[in-house]
Amino acid sequence: MITNIVFVGADLKDRNDRETYIRGERTRFNRRERIALHRLPSAQTHDPHIVHTRPHHRFSHACARLFLFFVLGLAILFAAIFYIIESGSLDRFLAEKANEQIRTAMPDGYHARIDAAALRVGSGLSLRLNVSGVNLIGPGEKQIASIGVLSFAVDPMSLARGQISVNAVQADNIDVDSSALPSTGTFRLTDHRVDSLPILVEQIFTQTDFARGILSAAETQTIQLSDIQFPVGSASPGKTVSVDIREVNLNLLPDGVLRVDGAVSLDGTTTGFTLEALADRGRTRSLQAEVSNVRLTPFLLQENDDGEAMMGVEGTADMAIALTRAAPGGLPEVMAEFDVAKGRFVADSIARAFSDARLNLTYDTAKQSLELTDSSIEFDGSRFPFTAGIMDIDRFRPGAEQPGYALDILVRGGRFKSREPGLPPLIFDAKFTGEYQTDNPRLLLDNIAVSSPQGIMAASFKAVFGNATSPELSFGARIERMDTEAVKQLWPFWIARKPREWVSRNLHGGVVTDGDIAVYLPAGRIEGQGIPVNLDETELKIAFDIDDTRITLNDQFPDVNRSDARVEINGGSVDVEIEEGTLNIAKGRTIRLAEGTFAIADTYAKPLTGEVDVMLAGSIGDLVELAAAPPINALKGMDFAPDDFAGNAEVNVKARFPLDEPGPLPPTWSVVADISEGKLAKPVSGYAVADLAGLLEIVPDRLAFEGSGSADGVPLDIEWAEPLGPESAAESVLWLAADLDDAEREKLAPGLGSYVDGPISMTVENEPEGSRITLDLNKTVLSLPWLGWQKASGVPATLSFRVDTESKDGLTVLEDLTLSGSGLAAHGSVTLDKDGLLSTTLTHVALSEGDDVNIAIQREQNGLDVVVTGRSFMASPILGHLSSAGDDSGSSDDNGNARVHFDFARVTGEGGRQLSSVSGDLLVRKGDLATGTLSATTATGQPLTLKLGNDGGAKTVSLSTSGTGALLRFLGVYQKMSGGTLDLNLTETATGWHGMLDLAEFRLINDQQLKQLLSSPAAANGKSLNAAYRNQLNESEQRFQRAQAVIDVSDGVLQVSDAFVRGDQVGATFKGVVRDAAGNIDMTGTFMPAYGLNRIFAEIPIFGPLLGNGNDKGLFGITFKLTGKTTDPDLVVNPLSAIAPGVFRKIFEFQ
Repeated sequence: MITNIVFVGADLKDRNDRETYIRGERTRFNRRERIALHRLPSAQTHDPHIVHTRPHHRFSHACARLFLFFVLGLAILFAAIFYIIESGSLDRFLAEKANEQIRTAMPDGYHARIDAAALRVGSGLSLRLNVSGVNLIGPGEKQIASIGVLSFAVDPMSLARGQISVNAVQADNIDVDSSALPSTGTFRLTDHRVDSLPILVEQIFTQTDFARGILSAAETQTIQLSDIQFPVGSASPGKTVSVDIREVNLNLLPDGVLRVDGAVSLDGTTTGFTLEALADRGRTRSLQAEVSNVRLTPFLLQENDDGEAMMGVEGTADMAIALTRAAPGGLPEVMAEFDVAKGRFVADSIARAFSDARLNLTYDTAKQSLELTDSSIEFDGSRFPFTAGIMDIDRFRPGAEQPGYALDILVRGGRFKSREPGLPPLIFDAKFTGEYQTDNPRLLLDNIAVSSPQGIMAASFKAVFGNATSPELSFGARIERMDTEAVKQLWPFWIARKPREWVSRNLHGGVVTDGDIAVYLPAGRIEGQGIPVNLDETELKIAFDIDDTRITLNDQFPDVNRSDARVEINGGSVDVEIEEGTLNIAKGRTIRLAEGTFAIADTYAKPLTGEVDVMLAGSIGDLVELAAAPPINALKGMDFAPDDFAGNAEVNVKARFPLDEPGPLPPTWSVVADISEGKLAKPVSGYAVADLAGLLEIVPDRLAFEGSGSADGVPLDIEWAEPLGPESAAESVLWLAADLDDAEREKLAPGLGSYVDGPISMTVENEPEGSRITLDLNKTVLSLPWLGWQKASGVPATLSFRVDTESKDGLTVLEDLTLSGSGLAAHGSVTLDKDGLLSTTLTHVALSEGDDVNIAIQREQNGLDVVVTGRSFMASPILGHLSSAGDDSGSSDDNGNARVHFDFARVTGEGGRQLSSVSGDLLVRKGDLATGTLSATTATGQPLTLKLGNDGGAKTVSLSTSGTGALLRFLGVYQKMSGGTLDLNLTETATGWHGMLDLAEFRLINDQQLKQLLSSPAAANGKSLNAAYRNQLNESEQRFQRAQAVIDVSDGVLQVSDAFVRGDQVGATFKGVVRDAAGNIDMTGTFMPAYGLNRIFAEIPIFGPLLGNGNDKGLFGITFKLTGKTTDPDLVVNPLSAIAPGVFRKIFEFQ
């Protein structure tokens, strides 16, 4: 060993300063001469400088140093390799080589591209190859998949031995486009037989063994995948489900267990899964898998474009599968359990929640069938425990030509929750048997039987699957007898949902009999999501009888109780024919429903509307209570309540109204009632209305009644119509007709008894301004007592007027009053109050032919103030009244009191004779003339005055005129007089009138009775008086100086006494009845010719009474008698009296 030692110390410092270089000398010492420097004297100084020399090493030290150099070299090599790896020097090379290898390995049409590859040292000195940006491109340059990072953990020791051992594989950010993957065909369960399930299970185990073998051969214990994202198709066409495999861990454990676990996100819901495969000597003997919280909704629920559920199942499920491998010569064991805790079943947009669905599936090796045991579904408060079996159809039915599966489903102790509160659930058993054919896919359930204590139903179902958007579906069922509630519960909510909704909501209780159900949907009828399945009359037919049920027509309309009905559903239409029933209304009252129908034209229409047509019978109050309630609201806008009506009626109610919440469609309805003994508790216009009988019709904008009734006990024929509501376009119509007697008239119009007497035919019609009343007065006696006028019964007359509906303060105004008839006319208005006539204004009044007067009447405190003016007036009624006796007895009310002022230009009497300038005043008390004055001018221009006064409580009449002849002709009393000055004074007596008439200077012209007296034979020789006086007596005209008579009018009989007339040629005395109540005359008298000479004998003192037979009598005369009718009397003359002078003539006088 050669050792180079260099001593450096303080004592050499100066020498170094002097000499730049000192050559060393080599000296050899043996081992004994070798002394440690620190033992030398120079090292014993205070501050020694010691240089340690390298010790002399032996062979071991050389070996160690060699090993050290080797390790150092190896470290440098590893460092160089580490540097080369970590620096990325090989990355580009590796990426190029990887792309070359991939290109050569990819099939035609496909290629892959790697963006980068990196080899790095991992933990435990393992090598980790990271490949990033891996893209698999398919035909058309469409990307199939991309991997963010693919990492391989390689064992370096195995690699150093020349072997590749991948301990672990990790892939992140994998994105797969499943639509770009090549189609490998669809796995269909229906392509496999049930008895081939053992083969499928064995294939699963074989593939598991294969995977285990690959991992073992590659010595790979772990494969980890994360963030694998790809879309898959969902149940909704055109939509996909985002699948995010967040983590998948595949571990091959030392004990041979192959375990796979991880988490998958389906549309944001995380699903966990675990799979374990147990092996025996490298051969898998059992496999168990569990999947929790699997979101079924995207795969089993169809949604429309707005995200609304349409058809399918919504919820999450837990699944567990256990497979046991078959022993040689044996069969495998298969068990599966599916548990859906909560979810919804949706059909035709209708959802029903279920709380638990549990399916337990096993493979029966003996029968070679799939068995569902101890399975159940609970939803919407109902529970359906069931078992089922599925086997190959040729095993169930040997010789079957069509391949497929036989189905057998049994429900025992099923429980349907009642839809009616308080009713127990429906307990039932059900059996479904049939088959599913796979070549021409179709499901046939030929035997469906449902039995329960409430009844039995038999049915069948067929579904034919093809290339259309939906299969052909048909369902038929027969129900002989079953409770209504059972039918409602057994009706699947997705079949004809709208008719089902109506049946479920509107039929309560009862028994369904003779029921038939037929549903048929052709292929493609269900067109897709968002398109409703509205069945027409060829696709849905349901008909059944229902007994003793309760029918709800509308939420606001009373239910029909204890009803028998026939229900027919054809497509969207529902028709219910109700045979009988009752309706309950307020206060426990009922209405009998005799018959009726209820119909929904289209249950799919919006808004949903129904039509009802029923015949009801009951009291009017109850029926009005029904009609007044919604949806009819018949009393809306009327001042009546249901309790205001009494009586009985049969009513036909027709209504069309919304069945859902009230919408834009207003309800339409009509009510036609046949009323009898109807009565209103509330007066109408002050009248008590009763005895109503007839037809009443009410529609939303109009009320009409046609029939009869009474007002205050007065019978009426009625036609009445009124608009209902402010927007009604209907017209108001009122027509009343009645034949009124006096008592009935007073009830309707009190206070007219002084003016009207006898029956009246009345009609009432309404007009825009009021009610038009027309009175037929043909049989009525009309009187104006203060005028003395009267219309007799039988004289045609009609009175028409309008009652003003705007009258206030208790007044009734009769406007547009028109009186017409035989000689009658009037126009004007009348105002009435509760006491009768208040005021009247009448123009062009005619009480007789030729009248033209105006009348103004105003009632004052003590009676009526009447003003009558006009151009002409017929005076005979007043003159007749003056000749009648009054009666002071009677009521003291003032209805007959009046003050009358009249002023006529012309007054016409009998025979067209007239008075002019007629005016005066009358005072009527208690219907009788009390006082009055009249002044007029006769047709000959002579003045006439008439006064009616009172003297000591007795009425007096004073009449004076110089035109007596014209007055008598005006009065129609006597037509043969000319001239004459008259003074007539009468005083009222207890029975009539009594007074004196004094007439002077008048002529009788062509008086027939005078001619007859003068020309009648008066002597034995047959000569007449005129012949006896040599025809010196003028038979055509006689002038008289004076006439006087005592007049007595009693009980309608006019008598005269002590009457005489004095003329130039003739005179007479007479007495008797001028006119009795029957219009007859009975007078006797003495006619004296040559009266001027003849009466001289009566003037002779002492002998005058003997010779003249009293004052104003002559010596000679002839007695006569007038009998018969006053207007045409019969004259009888006694000829013997002509020869009996003076007082002897009394012997021959008529008695």
